[in-house]
Order: sequence, then C-alpha cells, then structure tokens
Amino acid sequence: MQERRIGLRARSLHPSGRRDVGGSVRVLDALLAPATALRCRFTLNSQSPTMSRAGAGHPGAETTEQPSVSTPRDDPTQLYVALNDLLQMEAKFQPRLALPRDEQSGEVTIGARDGAAHVLRCLKVWFDLPPDVLISAISLFDRFLTKMKVRPCHVPCITVSCMNIAIDEYAAINKQARNVSVEELVSVSQSACTAGDVARMSRVITDKLALAQGGAANALHWVQILRRLVAVAGQEIGLDRQVLAPSSEESLIKYLEIAICDSGCVNARTGELALVIVYHQLEQELLDWSRESSPVPEEAYYLYDFAAQLQAHCNMNDASLLTTRNRFRSVLAAYEARAAAPQRQRLVWRLSERTLKVLRPTDRLRSLLPTIEEQHFAVDATPTRKRSGSESSESEETSDWPRSPVLPVYCEN
Repeated sequence: MQERRIGLRARSLHPSGRRDVGGSVRVLDALLAPATALRCRFTLNSQSPTMSRAGAGHPGAETTEQPSVSTPRDDPTQLYVALNDLLQMEAKFQPRLALPRDEQSGEVTIGARDGAAHVLRCLKVWFDLPPDVLISAISLFDRFLTKMKVRPCHVPCITVSCMNIAIDEYAAINKQARNVSVEELVSVSQSACTAGDVARMSRVITDKLALAQGGAANALHWVQILRRLVAVAGQEIGLDRQVLAPSSEESLIKYLEIAICDSGCVNARTGELALVIVYHQLEQELLDWSRESSPVPEEAYYLYDFAAQLQAHCNMNDASLLTTRNRFRSVLAAYEARAAAPQRQRLVWRLSERTLKVLRPTDRLRSLLPTIEEQHFAVDATPTRKRSGSESSESEETSDWPRSPVLPVYCEN
C-alpha cells in the first residue's frame, strides 16, 4: 500500500493497535484551525545573531558565548498567521531554474551554480555571517538566474553582488551597522571584479527582482515556523520531553544549507523542503530517544499525523513531497559521504604575490641574525649577510594573478 505521509517510518516505529491517548488527535485538529481573521506581516520573535567582523576561519576571530534565554511559549494562532503569509508569498519567491549540465552556447551550467553557492558559503564562514545572509544570498542568486539569461563570465560578479545585497538587507532589518565592506568581499572572493562592478550589478539585481518592495521570504523562515508549530504540537500532546527545542535550530540550519547549496534541491518547493528537513530532525530525535533506557511514548508518533495535517493545510502533493524527501536524503547522503572520506581535498585559496605581501608583511624581515663576534676579533671582519626573506621586485608588481603558493583556509561544515 502506498504511504501517504511524510513519516514513512512511522508505521514501523508505531505500535499496531493505536488508541486515542488523551484526545491527542483532537488536540492536533484544534491546533490546525486556520486563523483567517488575522493578517499581519511575517516576523519572527527569535533573536537574530549579530554580524561579526572576523569569521571562524579568520585569524582574528573571537568566540563569545551567548547567555541562555528562556523563550515563552508560542501562540499557535500567531504561528498560523505567519504560515498563511508564507503560503501567499511562496510562489513569488520560488526559483525555477532550467540550467544545462554541460556548457551549451555560453549558458551557465548546474556546476557553475553549485560552485557559486559554495563560494557564498565560504564567504559566510570567513566573515562569520549569520545564516540569514547566506540563505538570502543563494535565494537571490537562483531567482536572478531564473529571470535573466546570464553569461558564465558574469557569474562571479553576480555571486558577490548577491552577498552584498543580503548583507545590506540583514543590516537594515536588524538596524545595525554593516561590518563587511564591498572591497573585502571582492578581495576574499577573488571574483576578478571591482567594487564599482559589484555596486552596479547590485543595482541591476535589485531592479530586476523588485527588491525595493521588501518582504522577501526564504526557506529559513519556513523552517523556523514549522519547527515552532511542531514543538507546540508536542507540548499540547503532553510529551515528557520537548521535541524540536530551540537548540535544534542549529542542526536544522545546517541541513538547510546543505540542501540549498546543491542543485538537486534548488527547484523543490520551499515549504516542502522545510517540512522534510523539520521531520528529518524529528526522526533523528526520536531515534536518539529510543536508544535510551526509557521507550518512546506512543503519543510522540501522533506528530506524524500532525505532519499529514500540515501537508494538507499547505496544499502539498504526496508525489511532490516524496520526491523532495528523496532528493534531500540523496543530497545529505552524498554530503556525509564526502565528509567521511579519508582523503578529502581541503579548501584552498590562491593568492597573488602582491596580496601575499599584504597578508604576510613579516616575510620581509630577516630570518637569520648575524653572528655575534668575539671581543678579540675586529668588528669589520664580520662577513656581510644578505637578507634571506622575500624581497620586492618590479616583476612581482606586474605578475599575473594568481601565481603564488596556495594558502589553505579551513572551515567547518
């Protein structure tokens, strides 16, 4: 018999003879009552992280511990108002890419798109940017490629411009100063364009995507809303342990970044991808729960019924949802296989000799000190020593870029 729910493993985990425990099904139905009387702009009450100047892989990075804050219980009515707003905006911000796998007549390929997405993720790690910036930048990039025909030579400039716009939007929303300049983005990304090129391309992207209207919604908003809805449902059922706690949002964001950086999930419906990711995390938590001494209570499996109700509320097709789930699991399995490989090529950044001099000024200093002469020898007898460090030359100033040694840049997943 064909399975019609997202939790395909629910039947194997759930006991055969189910009963209505404490009216759990009625509680889930009450949670799903549509709040059509209220309309408000989509906002999240969760505190947004602050942009930091130095990234995790940057030498000057600083780690600060955020104090734990107990969040109040979410109101299901307000959450469904935000969910309905996301449903109204979903089609407008949904990318629909049709890129070839092989280069044909100068078109951007799927590999070039994935390469640009990974460059954006490296920039996010290097400058320690919040995940909102990365997800917004990738969404801008995909939507721009959906609407415009782009030449491959313009992809690096478009990539940096999307990150530039995303940083500006995040700074404007959170009312804080921008700490990453356009020049720094150009220098670190090595996109072979100037700050003026990025500024002009940013204006083109803003105009073509009508970003001046604001109110853009991306996959991160979906993940946050669905996580909070499922967490509230778990509380209403009366579970002894909190499922999908706010601390699980870090894992959800990691899964989301892995998915959107791969072209396999680029055309998946945003709501379906978010629902798949949320219930993948829920399945992992239930498996961890089952490995402990106490068994998983029967009420926990009613959350899979809640997934089916969310699917119906969002008008998600069964076949499309299963396809999205299979694509996500395939992308995640390939990512974990690469991470577990014994010999994995590390991320490297090629620098020109001119940039290498700026980053390593101590390379000009002497590495060997002259020998200290004894008192009975004349001072003039000391042989002259030449500097053993690197010295500047006119040929280096005009050298082609890049031609210097490779400097590794290590970043976490």
